[in-house]
Parts: sequence; structure tokens; C-alpha cells
Amino acid sequence: MTEWGEAAMARLRAAAHRGLWEADLLRGRSLSPVLQYAGDVLVAALAQGRDVRSLALGCLDELTKRDLPGDAELADELAAALGLRAPTGLAPLPVDLGAVAAAMDDGFQVLDPERGDVLPADEADGLPVPPGVLPEGEDARRGAARAWLAGEGFRPVPRGL
Repeated sequence: MTEWGEAAMARLRAAAHRGLWEADLLRGRSLSPVLQYAGDVLVAALAQGRDVRSLALGCLDELTKRDLPGDAELADELAAALGLRAPTGLAPLPVDLGAVAAAMDDGFQVLDPERGDVLPADEADGLPVPPGVLPEGEDARRGAARAWLAGEGFRPVPRGL
């Protein structure tokens, strides 16, 4: 099984950020350390009509078992994309979950609920991003940001250029 080296992680981050599917990116690798990224890539791939059902079902199963912050929200999105559940009803927001997690770590920032930008609180109006102690690891921090967004009524979608 191929591991998640820095080059593979860079490709995965880019794929999740842009909502792109790369056929060889997830196959042959453990999804456990990257479930938040993998789930986003698989939701996008399903929306594009890609044949990723077996990978998506495996990711859904792992998200349900792991149950970290944000995993239930992503599992709901993935299950809806698979046609197993109704859509969540959360409003789509093109947002960088890494930026939201960094804002939660730093505090004193706001999220623009129309554009998805994270900005300093003294420079813009928006949803105040609550400061908090985040879990260790990039994937877990991404999940914590997703859980906060869902509580505000949003689900992250890929950002366009």
C-alpha cells in the first residue's frame, strides 16, 4: 500500500480545494489518515459522475467509525452524494477549511458568508470565527472547522478561481 508522502498530500490538498478527481490519488492508499480530504474529493467525484462508489462507501464507513469532530457532517454529505440519504440542507459555501481552522486557532477573525473568505475582524464584517483549542493533525483540524461551519448552517464546497 502506498503511503501519504508530501507530494501525494500536496496533490490531495489541491484536489480537495479545487474539487477535482484524480483516479490514482486515493486508490491503493489508506484513507484513514486523510478522511476529511478524501471525503471532499469523493463528494466532488460523485457529483462529476465518476465511478468511485466503492471508495466512497469505504470512506463513509471509516468516517462513521472514527467519529471525530466534522466526521458526522462529512459522512452526511458523502451519504447524500451516494444517494443513501437526503441532502443536508446546509448552504454551500466556497471556503478553505484550512483557513477556517487557522482562524479558530488564532481568533479575532471573521468569515465572509457570501464569498467564504477568512478576514481579520477589524477589516470586515461577517461571522466571527470562535477561537478554540483544536485537535492535533491537519485532518482533525479540518474536521473541527467543518463541524463549526455546519453549526452555522454551511457546508464547504470547492473554491473556484
